[in-house]
Amino acid sequence: MNDSLLISLGLNESEVRLYREVLKEREITPASLAKASGMKRTTAYSVARGLVEKGLLIEDATKRPRTFSPSAPEDIALVMETEKKRSLERQNLLKKLSEQVSLTSAGKEYPVPRIRFIEEAKLNDFFRQAFPVWNESMLEINEPVFWGFQDATLVEHYEDQLHHWWKISPEALSTKLLTNLSGAEQRMRGKYDRRVVKYWGEATNFVSSTWICGDYVTMINTRQHPHYAIEIHSSVLAHDQREVFRNLWPLV
Repeated sequence: MNDSLLISLGLNESEVRLYREVLKEREITPASLAKASGMKRTTAYSVARGLVEKGLLIEDATKRPRTFSPSAPEDIALVMETEKKRSLERQNLLKKLSEQVSLTSAGKEYPVPRIRFIEEAKLNDFFRQAFPVWNESMLEINEPVFWGFQDATLVEHYEDQLHHWWKISPEALSTKLLTNLSGAEQRMRGKYDRRVVKYWGEATNFVSSTWICGDYVTMINTRQHPHYAIEIHSSVLAHDQREVFRNLWPLV
C-alpha cells in the first residue's frame, strides 16, 4: 500500500506506520504493536484507538489481551459514506456561517477603499456597467440623490451616457448637480423633472467632475485627452463628500 494514499486520507506518520503493522499481522496485541512499530506502549495504544475512531481498525476488547485488526473493506466503504455525509454537513455549516458573517458585516465599513482607474477607451462601457451598481447603492443606503459637480465638458462628450442613466434609473432617484454654463448643459436643462442643476459662477476654475452615488465617489476628467475616471468605493469618503455638497447646495 502506498503511504501517500494513507497520508492523503489524513493519517500522520505514526498512524501510517502503525496501520501498516496491523495490516501485516492481521491481528495484534497492543504490546506487540508497540514493539513492531517502535513506539511506547501507551503511544501505540493511543494511535491505534485513533485509527479505530477513524474506522480503519477494529478493537476486540473481549480477548485477553485485547487485539487490533484491520477493518473489513465493506466497513471502510461505510466509513467513506459517513465521511461524505460529514463533509456535506460541514459544507452546509460553512455556508450558514458565511451567511451569518455577511449579515453581521452588513453596514460595517470596508477597511480599505476599493479604487479603479478607467482609461478613455473604456469609459463608455464603464458608465453602462457602473450606473446600475451606483443606483443600487443609493437605494440600499437610503441616499437617493446623485450629488456632485459636473463639468460641462462631460455633457459635451458623454451626453448619450447621461441620457442612459435617466432611462434606467428608478423614479426614487434624482440628481442635484453644480455645474458651469455651456451650450451642451443648456440642452439638457428641463429634459428631466428629477434633474436639478445649479450654475455655479465660482466654478470656472474646475477642470473635472465629481459624482457621489451611494457609497461611490467618481472623479472624471473630460477637459482634455486622454479622458479618464477614478472610482472610489468607500462609504466613509462618499458620506463626507455628500455632506460637503449637501451643505454647499443652499449657498449657491
